[in-house]
Amino acid sequence: EALVEIVPLSTGCLGACTYCKTRHARGKLGSYAPEAIEKRIANALDEGVAEVWLSSEDTGAYGIDLQTSLSALLLRLIPVLEKRPFASLRVGMTNPPYVLDQLDTLAEVMEHPQIYAFLHVPVQSGSNEVLGATRMNREYTVQDFEK
Repeated sequence: EALVEIVPLSTGCLGACTYCKTRHARGKLGSYAPEAIEKRIANALDEGVAEVWLSSEDTGAYGIDLQTSLSALLLRLIPVLEKRPFASLRVGMTNPPYVLDQLDTLAEVMEHPQIYAFLHVPVQSGSNEVLGATRMNREYTVQDFEK
């Protein structure tokens, strides 16, 4: 789609889920510099793109390796969007472990009219036994989703 730019935030993953080979194929999390992401988005919007989708294996993990965060990146991107009132921004999928401590800031940022107020958090299972180390090896529990 010519009016949508998909911008990857990182490559790799911090997880080691039983069923997933992302970390084996792409390695550990490698976040792109916030400056590079900001520049790519500004350039895309200046070329006529109307909607930007931030994408990653887990957007909530963005920046952990750079001592920053998804919420800090979004705050940084607001002025870029505001210079282009036609533009909108969508955040891709995240998992609970890396986004829980950012929820207040993310909720605040998502009140901005140019940022979709939507956070895709997939429910893998409603059972701690299934989520746990002997089956899925996920980094979170049912109680984390309840937060």
